[in-house]
Amino acid sequence: MSQKKSRQQKKPKSEIKLAEERFQSCVVKRNNFNDEARSLRDERNALHDQRGKIMEEIMKHREEMKSNTSAKAKHQKVRNTAQEKAKQLISIKQQKRGNKKGGKSLTDTVQALHSEILNLERRRETTEMPISKEREVMEKLGILRRSLGEQESELATQEHLNLEVSELDAEIDSEFSKANDEHNEVIVLAKLNKKIYKKVSNLMKEASHLSTEADKKHKEFVNVRKKADNQHSKAMEMLEALKLHRKTANEERQARWKVVKDHRKNIKDELYNPKKLESAADDALQQLMSGGKINL
Repeated sequence: MSQKKSRQQKKPKSEIKLAEERFQSCVVKRNNFNDEARSLRDERNALHDQRGKIMEEIMKHREEMKSNTSAKAKHQKVRNTAQEKAKQLISIKQQKRGNKKGGKSLTDTVQALHSEILNLERRRETTEMPISKEREVMEKLGILRRSLGEQESELATQEHLNLEVSELDAEIDSEFSKANDEHNEVIVLAKLNKKIYKKVSNLMKEASHLSTEADKKHKEFVNVRKKADNQHSKAMEMLEALKLHRKTANEERQARWKVVKDHRKNIKDELYNPKKLESAADDALQQLMSGGKINL
């Protein structure tokens, strides 16, 4: 019964077995940590790839904004030039208007002079009058004709100025219309850049978030790699210890085997030595001859 119990009891593990178990435990832990590190590295790289694609998109948007800004500057320059030209034309127009007299009164004056001259000429032709009176009418007609000539000259100048002012008005309207069109283009491009800027801002936030997450994954990766390296170092220590235990056990086994071999050799020498066998045979023969017994 006691022998059964002793057989059932587990034999204590050898140093080699313990070293093997410790070594395998370190290897398993190291491999698990390496697998985890690879997974974290892949996640980190995937986040970096995502961020890279977003940054490419951001750079495209920035190039578009740069192009829009350049186009907007050109439209602003054309707009400002048109506005400045319109202002200059307005100034010229105001100067020309300052040189004008009342257009309506000047025309009325010319018409009145024409009427008065015609009346006097008709009166002179149809009415009998003294020579002195006729001379007076002729002098008055001369004065009226000179005055008419002056007024008609002024009226012609005024009409020319009116034509120039009218042309200036058309040119001013054209420049203001051009400036307005360019300003509308500036507004469109400004709104477009504002929209793109908002999109870029959102993408930058996303890129920043991905960068933060990638940094976290990298820190986790470094930490797990350190654990894997630590387990690898322990595994190498265990392996060296295991090699030492195996070497020691092998040396002890060889030493025991040598003892056994030497013992067997001694026994063989004792049992199969010819001199000893011959001596033992002689002793046995003498004993038999003397009537004794021999023990085998």
